[in-house]
Amino acid sequence: MTEFIHKPYDKIYVRDMIKLDLDDLIGMMSSLESAHAYWVDGVLFASFAMTESEELAKKEMQNEMYLDKIIFAKYEEYTKTVKSSTNLEIGVLNMRKSKLYRDLIVWLKSQSIWNE
Repeated sequence: MTEFIHKPYDKIYVRDMIKLDLDDLIGMMSSLESAHAYWVDGVLFASFAMTESEELAKKEMQNEMYLDKIIFAKYEEYTKTVKSSTNLEIGVLNMRKSKLYRDLIVWLKSQSIWNE
C-alpha cells in the first residue's frame, strides 16, 4: 500500500500584505476567474502565489512557499456570499478548519498593517 505523509510547510514567505475595505476586496475578487474569497476568524482574504518557476519548485521541495501577496479585509461573521455596496457579489469559503489558514490569520493579526 502507498504510504501517505502529511508535511506542512516549514516557512511561508509573504512579499506583500494589502488591507482593503470590503467593497474594494469584493471588486477585486469579482474581476478574477474564480470570484471567491476565504474566511477565517473575522478575516476575508485571498492569497496569490508567485509565478511558477524552476527555482520556486525547488524551494517548495525544501518545504518553503512564496506568496506574492495577501489581500484582506476585516469581516466578523462568516456568510456564504458577500455583497458590495454596488451589488457585486462573491462566494465565501469557510476555511476555519484549515490549520494552515488559521495560523496565517493569527500571524496576519500580529502584523502592524492589521491596525492601520
